[in-house]
Amino acid sequence: MKNRRLMGIYKFVIFFLLIAFVVTCSFILFLHFLDYTAQDIMAAAPVTFGNVLLLTLLFWLMDTARHRFFTERPIRRITKELRRIAAGDFDVRIQPVSTISGMAEYNEIIRCINTMAGELSGVETLRTDFVSNVSHEMKTPLAVMQNYAELLQTPQIADEDRVEYARSIEDSAGKMTELITNILRLNRIEN
Repeated sequence: MKNRRLMGIYKFVIFFLLIAFVVTCSFILFLHFLDYTAQDIMAAAPVTFGNVLLLTLLFWLMDTARHRFFTERPIRRITKELRRIAAGDFDVRIQPVSTISGMAEYNEIIRCINTMAGELSGVETLRTDFVSNVSHEMKTPLAVMQNYAELLQTPQIADEDRVEYARSIEDSAGKMTELITNILRLNRIEN
């Protein structure tokens, strides 16, 4: 907040110096062609200084209002929505700003952010579907292995059934190994 006030004072001083320079140059040119006495000029000096101060204040207020409305406001809006995206809400879409302000660059930034949010939303959907599918694919061989392992524990099981159950467990373990290998490959490709 203190920094903001210092920037406001700095801008005011810059406006003051600029307007004082322009007014002084204008008066020098104007007075050069007219005959005024030093006393007339000394009497007009405080009024001129007051006018310069008033013009500076007016321009400074107009620039401050312009800056807050056309620069800070869109930036605050964009920042707020970017925080939502960073928090994982990829359905956020930022509305374009008014082009009356001449700040069409903000709309280009907003368009890029909206595109990024859409892409992130799609990636998040794919990731969720992938995790769901992998979980389902891993659950099936695990269930088969668990069921056949329970059957193997029964005491009155024939040897050929025992071999068949063991083979089913081995096949399911092979499917799990293949699935995990594919996940690891996909992770390497992604990296």
